Amino acid sequence: MSNIEIPIIVAVLSFIIMCLGEILAYYSVSLKYKYEIEAISFGFILGVATLVLIPKAVFKGFEIFVVLGMGLVYIIEKYLSYCPLSKKYCLECNEIEEFKIKFLYPTSFFIHTFIDGVIISISYISNIGLPLYFAILMHKLPAGFVLMTPLKAVYKNPLITGVIVSLGTVIGTIVGLILLNNLSQISLKSLLVVSGGVFLGTFLTISPHIYEHKKEKSFLYILLGYIFVTLITLFKV
Repeated sequence: MSNIEIPIIVAVLSFIIMCLGEILAYYSVSLKYKYEIEAISFGFILGVATLVLIPKAVFKGFEIFVVLGMGLVYIIEKYLSYCPLSKKYCLECNEIEEFKIKFLYPTSFFIHTFIDGVIISISYISNIGLPLYFAILMHKLPAGFVLMTPLKAVYKNPLITGVIVSLGTVIGTIVGLILLNNLSQISLKSLLVVSGGVFLGTFLTISPHIYEHKKEKSFLYILLGYIFVTLITLFKV
């Protein structure tokens, strides 16, 4: 297996896992530990941002790029109205607005999956790999579940929309590998720090969703995900 195949395989696995979550939600199969998995994955996201992406690319003025990454998440949240997994926007929360669910919700989710793919490519090019791959893969199952839950109420065949949204990770990875492979070191470091800011912004945006549904032990599960990243970074060869 050539090294260039690794990010593609991770992206395809992300697609498959997310589609599995969508299928489970579509057929109303209960994902018993959905919120626990989400919380652990959020800890992974926070850990990758603060222990991997940002420390690997520290340079003078890097703080600006962290803020840029967080600002990107804010813009998605602000102007697309519904950033993936963030607001009280699932059937459990009893907020159903057909237009927003039918168009804005999957659009913002596609942007989210596309950015995941670009970050996979940046991780590969920067030789980060495993911690970030785990962070993305872990949140795909609950992400697919949460994506599909409201879409069932507005689409006759929501799985088609779900598959298109899930493909965003594969598309983003391919686009990133093509466009970013020959960047200078400083440009690559800047993108790493922006990616760290995106992960931080994502964590701050979507973690309240966990507390809405799983108040007990939420911090413990987030901490567990963070500890996993710590161990991976400590023992990575």
